[in-house]
Amino acid sequence: MQSRLAKLVNSFIRCERGGALAELAIMVPFLALMLAGVCGVGRYFQNYTTLAKATRNASRYLSNHQLNAQEQGRAVNLVVCGKLACGGGDPPLVKGISSSNVCLESIGSPKVTSVTVKIPYTAADCTPMAGAAAATPYTYTPIFNIGALLNVPSFSMALPIAPSTTMYYMID
Repeated sequence: MQSRLAKLVNSFIRCERGGALAELAIMVPFLALMLAGVCGVGRYFQNYTTLAKATRNASRYLSNHQLNAQEQGRAVNLVVCGKLACGGGDPPLVKGISSSNVCLESIGSPKVTSVTVKIPYTAADCTPMAGAAAATPYTYTPIFNIGALLNVPSFSMALPIAPSTTMYYMID
């Protein structure tokens, strides 16, 4: 006959209550990391798509207007805030974008044949048209620091976003 203590230890060892909680405790960090990664990648592509549409709108606008300083400024505003004139209270289309990130280029001299609106990948990728300013790259800012979650500080989802749109210049 087993002692009472032996029976208690035996029943404790065979008891499976709490197993699901232990499995959940093991899986939660992996699930949190996957959620952070999916959110970061989704936001990156949302920002890319927003900026790609903005460069398309600005390029379409420039292709149908004179290439003077006023129209160039309006095209830059289309990329930054989605309007021809950005006011002080108008939020940017994506967090951190500014007019210094927009590059306006033209092809053809003396007759312009096409116009390009882009956000350069590097500063050397921008050769601005006359009257336009040089541009600096735009880097996506993630919400979650996945490198810190992985304990790998060198890993970062802060990547450059560089959409570009070229359209035929319609004005003769």
